[in-house]
Amino acid sequence: MTTDARSRSEAVDEHASSAAGDDSRPFYTEPLRSEFPLSHKLARLAWGVVAAVLFRLSPVPCFAWRRALLRAFGGRIAPTALVYPTARIWAPWNLTMEAGAALGPEVHCYDIGPVRIGVDATISLRTFLCGASHDISHPARPLVIGAIHVKRGAYVFAESFIGTGVTIGEGAVVSARAVVVRDVGDYDVVSGNPARVVGKRHYPASAAEPPPG
Repeated sequence: MTTDARSRSEAVDEHASSAAGDDSRPFYTEPLRSEFPLSHKLARLAWGVVAAVLFRLSPVPCFAWRRALLRAFGGRIAPTALVYPTARIWAPWNLTMEAGAALGPEVHCYDIGPVRIGVDATISLRTFLCGASHDISHPARPLVIGAIHVKRGAYVFAESFIGTGVTIGEGAVVSARAVVVRDVGDYDVVSGNPARVVGKRHYPASAAEPPPG
């Protein structure tokens, strides 16, 4: 094959690879770097070992034991809060649970930012609480951290996604598999992807503290 023919063949191959989506050039101009200090990484390592050995293997009824473990790592956990053994908590020191609050089975509490679960609020099966994301407009993709607050009496049903910086209002209800990326008002019922208000939560007249209005 002549030099010209070889060059034309290589050009055709390069064009074909590009057209097929096989471009091997880096997309990002900067590598993704950890933004956490060594002390934080060591604390996470220690918690990972404790969570794997002492937390997740504990019997379901041992709520007091799991509360003690979370408190040992800086969690602010009320004496009546309930955390199931299959719940995954990224950083106990960023978690606050008030009286009667519950993290259900297989909940993923990705609490890079602060997560606060209010009095009698329930986070149900396999919900994802996402306390951080990435700035995709920047080549370094830095972390964007925001607090999540689920207020008193709110109920987040199974397999929902609660986004960074979201507040779920008092008494609000998040329907199963909803994707919540904006704040939810008090006593609102939301559903869908993205979650939209589909109703209001109403208590019977005999309730101790009915919703306002």
